[in-house]
Amino acid sequence: MLVPRLATITYFSGRKGGTGKSTLAANQAIALSMALKTNVVLMDFGIDSTQTSSRLLGINPERPGALDFMLGLTRDVNQVVVRSNVVPSVFVVPPGSLKSWDLWGSSISVNQAFNALRNLVITASRLTNAQVVVIDLPASIDDVVVVPALINTNIINLVMDYANYADIVLAELDNSIVRPMMDKLKLNPIVNVVLNKWLPGLDAVEAKARAFAHNGEVFVLPTSPIVQYLTSTLKPFVLFEPKGSLERYMKEFNRATNEIAKQVKALLGFQ
Repeated sequence: MLVPRLATITYFSGRKGGTGKSTLAANQAIALSMALKTNVVLMDFGIDSTQTSSRLLGINPERPGALDFMLGLTRDVNQVVVRSNVVPSVFVVPPGSLKSWDLWGSSISVNQAFNALRNLVITASRLTNAQVVVIDLPASIDDVVVVPALINTNIINLVMDYANYADIVLAELDNSIVRPMMDKLKLNPIVNVVLNKWLPGLDAVEAKARAFAHNGEVFVLPTSPIVQYLTSTLKPFVLFEPKGSLERYMKEFNRATNEIAKQVKALLGFQ
């Protein structure tokens, strides 16, 4: 299969839910499509019933999607890729009709899942003329979805709450997933750490998190009631005029977007 020039960015938080990972993935897909002037595909693996990133981009998450394709229930990528109703330069692969518990009785192996996901990533990027694929993983470390996605990834964004336990969760992910990928599989992804919902007074977390950013950066995003409100009403915050707490949030979000855009350009050979 002819592989198009593309960069794959995965948002992951391990088993920790509620970090804002899906909100960031959807908004980052929009922001990167604007910054890089390219189409972007967002693959929503919200099979744990959240489906936030699909909904933020105006897509019904119940239509055929990523898990349907990976399990062979549909073999036509055209059936699972849909253009966003919110931003035309972003395409979405929703989770699909299946949920995480449908994997329990599945006989699909990690190798089969890896090949299916790779096929989906490459074909979807070719169909949409996208140079960036963003993958939003569920709050899980399920082998069938999470491991194949991370192995297919160029840039891993580990999204954590800005909290005193962040380094504990990061250490678990580093020891159980990231370092084995690098040491055993000889992969060399860029690993960024995104510390979300910063509040004044918690200033030691960032320094601890830097140990887990491999070839990447640590981004700190402040708490914003406006971001929370817009997300709860299924509106992408990047499309709104930055005022108040959103202005403070967007300053740091844009810094993260610019740095990730640089990482993508370096991977694609665009300097």
